[in-house]
Amino acid sequence: MLKSKREFTRFDLPIIVKFRPSYGATRYSLGLTKNFSFEGLGLEARDFNFIKNENLEMEVKFPQSGSSVSLLGDVVWKRQVGSSSMAGVKLKMKDRDSHKELMGKISSNWNIPLDSIVSKGDAEIIEPVALEKKKSKPVGKKHKAELQSGQTGFIKKYLKNGSCKVTFRLPKQAAPDAGEIAIVGDFNEWDHGQIFMTRLKNGDFRATLEIPSGREYRFRYFIDGNRWENDWQADRYVPNDFGCDDSVLSL
Repeated sequence: MLKSKREFTRFDLPIIVKFRPSYGATRYSLGLTKNFSFEGLGLEARDFNFIKNENLEMEVKFPQSGSSVSLLGDVVWKRQVGSSSMAGVKLKMKDRDSHKELMGKISSNWNIPLDSIVSKGDAEIIEPVALEKKKSKPVGKKHKAELQSGQTGFIKKYLKNGSCKVTFRLPKQAAPDAGEIAIVGDFNEWDHGQIFMTRLKNGDFRATLEIPSGREYRFRYFIDGNRWENDWQADRYVPNDFGCDDSVLSL
């Protein structure tokens, strides 16, 4: 947690955010929050130039529950740090219910007391949102097309032999400086040195595996031998024994 003389406490929360300018741009960029408070957030992104006073449409994803919340905000400051673009975004909530929903989900997903995020009076009327397990999506033509255009997550192709050919794709925003990424999970007995991804020209990482179908597999991405990353479009997420979550692949 960040200590500050600001009116609202800021928390160090690495939350994935899809965002775009609200003046009509069609493609979303991906960013990661550096901190979060009742009034706004700090946002970091690659290959994007923030403009001061620009209005952003944002979608905040909560991997623990698989849910998301849509937000609006104004860029109040910006700066460049190496190859990263940083911005401070002041939230412009559509209505009180949306703000209540967002604060409740932050409280539930990160086990932060509501009275630490909002004023005591507001905390009394905001109910923490119960975490719900994300249901596995059926693998149809529509779902496959969405993954191909979005270039994240995985694409499943079921084979006649009872297995499934799965193409995993991790966006460069998840590991912009990575030299090596391994896929580890139930399908390879969590072996760190067995399956490595290929870096594409645009900086994304990809790998295709043939995996027996008919069950669920936990997995994660192991980056440069020292940190973990989940799949941003996993079928769902489940807690592991280390205090975080594993991605789940349903076949």
